[in-house]
Amino acid sequence: MCIKVVVLGAGGLVGERLIDALVAKTTFRVGGGLALPLSKIVLFDMRDLSADLKVSDPRVSCVAGDLTDRRTLDKLFDPDGCTRVTVIQLAALLSGYAEANFELGMKVNLHGAIGVMDALRAVGDKLGGPQIYLFTSTDYVAAYNEDNKAAPVSEESFRLSPVSYGVQKACVELLLCDYSRKGFIDGRVGRLSAVLGRPGWSNSISWSYTGIFTQPLIGKDFEVPGVLPMDRPFPCSCVQNNVASLLYLASEVRGADLGHNRVVQIAAKSYTLSEIWAACQKVAAAAGIAADTLGKVTQGALPKEATVTELNVCPAVDCAKAEALGMPMEVDIETIIADYVARHVKKEEEGEPEAKRQKA
Repeated sequence: MCIKVVVLGAGGLVGERLIDALVAKTTFRVGGGLALPLSKIVLFDMRDLSADLKVSDPRVSCVAGDLTDRRTLDKLFDPDGCTRVTVIQLAALLSGYAEANFELGMKVNLHGAIGVMDALRAVGDKLGGPQIYLFTSTDYVAAYNEDNKAAPVSEESFRLSPVSYGVQKACVELLLCDYSRKGFIDGRVGRLSAVLGRPGWSNSISWSYTGIFTQPLIGKDFEVPGVLPMDRPFPCSCVQNNVASLLYLASEVRGADLGHNRVVQIAAKSYTLSEIWAACQKVAAAAGIAADTLGKVTQGALPKEATVTELNVCPAVDCAKAEALGMPMEVDIETIIADYVARHVKKEEEGEPEAKRQKA
């Protein structure tokens, strides 16, 4: 008896850390039960990750392809001699891109996930029982407005999202719960809040909450869009805690403990842009990055017609269910920024921080 774990969308920020955590494991539990030898780890993405892979492990293989192609999924999920298959889906067309290209967002985020569930259902039929499918969702499934701004978003929140990305994710959440109720799969949803610390630029609604520290730390000025108030709280999550939580949800939690609603809001904490910028300056000082080398942060002008895209996101999330399940709850903005500095600023060059080099 052994288990195969397939990671869909392994090339992103969370995927990179998830790979390291998976490779460190020799066994993997099945829904809080028996710990099976972890025999195969398959990393799937649109591009071949082999060249970028930092681990050397005979259990690991990389596959590039189209998430929406059923033949590709059937090959990926083939048990290949294992008695269990667990699928962790990180792959998605992110918020800004899904909003700009409705058809592609529907294809990847909704129909792609349905295809994954159908393919894994077929594997369960072969192996004699439902296989575990962990789908990563978002707190964008819920809207922020005058009627609900005082109520944090919880697993019971299925409010009308102001963005297509959130609507697509909400549809998958509901379908996954029904697929699980029917016994087709053993599904779990890990709802992630904005994951801070993504290097480079991203067309994501939440990118300002990352850009406000990643850009100044490399000496670049950053303008906060005028539509985003500096004092508006926004739920933020930590990549290390997300990885630990997702693996816990995929392996240590019994489906019966989740009940009919298979959604779990992963730990997050709300911060304002002002708080994140203050934390950035504090962490930079502790890391020996001179204050005069940091880029400047300014606020852009408020557009005449502000869209709901940036404004109507939830200000807080309720993580009580995750805590009750024993999942990790460690989210701290200074720790998030310090991790970014260690990985992407100090690491660029042994001697001088990147911030100083860019100002020179």
